[in-house]
Amino acid sequence: MANNETNVIRDMAKMRAEFAYAAVRNFVNGANEQNRKEYKSYVKKLPALIQTNGLSATLAFMFSKGGTYKSIYNQMNSWLQECGLKSDEELMEWILGRDSAQYRRVTSEIMALVNWMRRFADGMVGK
Repeated sequence: MANNETNVIRDMAKMRAEFAYAAVRNFVNGANEQNRKEYKSYVKKLPALIQTNGLSATLAFMFSKGGTYKSIYNQMNSWLQECGLKSDEELMEWILGRDSAQYRRVTSEIMALVNWMRRFADGMVGK
């Protein structure tokens, strides 16, 4: 891998971690104890939900549930916009319009983001 490609990947990973940290911190700081516990629990379950059901089905579930799930859904949407993968379209509409290669790329990116979010939620939300 060329040195420039390595730097781009490293920069993207750093941006992802910074975004996840800020997203989790902002949610935790503005939430009551029950919502913080829900957030931590939901974020920890997401990788399995995505692997089992697929990203679009998981996003549809989160969208329909509302509450804390919808907050996480909105954080994912914000990240995809910030990293340049999507525009201002509604996330559900947008994800359903992706071809299989784009869908896999977005799934991979969301999984990487959620892994950071899980780590930070573990550290910021009490046991």
